[in-house]
Amino acid sequence: MLIRTTIRINVATLDRLTRASARMGQPIILIISSLLRRLAEDHDTLVNPWQRIKYQDRDIRENWRCYHLDLRPDEYEFFLDLRKLFKQSLSRLLVCAVIKYLDAMTGRLCNCLDNYRYRNYILSKIIIEGVICWVLYWGIPPALFNKSSGIVT
Repeated sequence: MLIRTTIRINVATLDRLTRASARMGQPIILIISSLLRRLAEDHDTLVNPWQRIKYQDRDIRENWRCYHLDLRPDEYEFFLDLRKLFKQSLSRLLVCAVIKYLDAMTGRLCNCLDNYRYRNYILSKIIIEGVICWVLYWGIPPALFNKSSGIVT
């Protein structure tokens, strides 16, 4: 099941993504998802607790498009996490990722795209003495994985 959502995207950013998609022979959604996954690696500088959500800079109405995204549930949840933790709209995060990483990504010609970007994404609920704790895993820590049995401990 895919989850449909939309973003507001500037025509210049959409044009860059469209050209990258054609050059790489990959769908735009795969490029968007890969860019945002790469951006998540900058968590040390992007996490911004106790702030309001920041949105894209203003531009004239004609320069904006509504772009539909059909996301897998794990992608959708991951994108919500990015928005919540980085305190930026998904559209703004995408622009940041395009500026920082798109040229390098297209220069490698698809070697950085992965169909299973979120295979180790886990959202876990733990209740400790009546306190609900939500734990987000953006990967599986080696200490949690028992290699001999293949079971998470």
